[in-house]
Amino acid sequence: MHGQVTIGDILSEYGESYITRNHIMGQEKGLVHLLSMCRTQAMGSHFERCDQCSYLGKAFNSCRNRHCPTCQQKDKLQWMDKRMQELLPIGYYHLVFTIPHELNPLCLGNKKVMYEILFKAASQTILELSRDTKHLGADTGLITVLHTWGQNMMEHPHLHCIMPAGRLGFDKQHWVHPNKKNDFFIYVKVISRMFRGKYLDLLKKAYANGELNFKGSLALIAGKAKFNALGNMLYAKEWVVNIQAPFGKPEKVLEYLSRYVFRVAITDRRIIEVKDGKVRFHWKDYRTGGFREMKLDIDEFIRRYLLHVLPRGFFKVRYYGIFSSRYRKQNIETARALLIQESELRDEQTLEDGGQVWVKQDNVWKEILGIIQAYKKPNCPQCKKGRLHFAGVASRPG
Repeated sequence: MHGQVTIGDILSEYGESYITRNHIMGQEKGLVHLLSMCRTQAMGSHFERCDQCSYLGKAFNSCRNRHCPTCQQKDKLQWMDKRMQELLPIGYYHLVFTIPHELNPLCLGNKKVMYEILFKAASQTILELSRDTKHLGADTGLITVLHTWGQNMMEHPHLHCIMPAGRLGFDKQHWVHPNKKNDFFIYVKVISRMFRGKYLDLLKKAYANGELNFKGSLALIAGKAKFNALGNMLYAKEWVVNIQAPFGKPEKVLEYLSRYVFRVAITDRRIIEVKDGKVRFHWKDYRTGGFREMKLDIDEFIRRYLLHVLPRGFFKVRYYGIFSSRYRKQNIETARALLIQESELRDEQTLEDGGQVWVKQDNVWKEILGIIQAYKKPNCPQCKKGRLHFAGVASRPG
């Protein structure tokens, strides 16, 4: 393989033999076939016309599958465009909830159940603590994104969350700010222990309701006594919740969203080469902060990639609290109006005191919209000024 090697290239050349040798069936088999055909004649083609000049070109169709690293850019831009319209003009915290590695085998055998529990435990922890008058006494919102991998492509389930640095009052008449500018409103140990308790409680309920499968090596913990022993061991551990200080500017929120929401287990640009039956790729060592290289046999590389195939219909991005779908628009409009009102009052006070207002609220939103537009760059190969748009089917998939 020459040039930038892609996941599609690897699956196209080696995927069929991997399926045969490892008896791959169902969703994973279909995914290997689909990604191997992405942007090839097998998917058919279409015409693209520039909106600024006479250029008319032909391009192969993409598979549009969420597990394909090549097909994420368009969906990412459309999703970001919507989310940027909903951002509040304040800082946002970044939280990461991670479950212990001892649960990884159970996750692989019960993806839907285990990942659902992760979403529930993390969101309930933050929403309940936010509403508690001992901590904040107000409603908050969460945008949560599931990741199931580490840099080495092994199983590492964790949940990325962003939440505003402040909350909407119960009466929806005022915005509650944190006591200190960059400090989170709850101690991290309080959060991690509540998260641990909620996760293990939900896990026990899933076991009692017969929702968990214990096939293969999981049979070792299938009995009630052994399963309870696993729960006791996990309860004795300190679980990891990481909280980062609020992003200072709107573009930082955009950077976070674009980096995490539509990421897959490995991007094409991390792949260095395929040679002598091995895939060589970059990975980040978080212990040292530097980048290293790793070599995996092709079969092991494909196996690790397929570890992170999500169940059909499973939503990896979810919204909670004031950002939940039903009341999102209304809550965001209310919060934005309150924050703009606060800003105007601060500006008036600053002017009365003889100061100058350097950044107005509307400038913040212009900055956000400008960043979005910067992502929608011209892509016409002829005039370099226009954007290509769909102009009809050229050929149907074979």
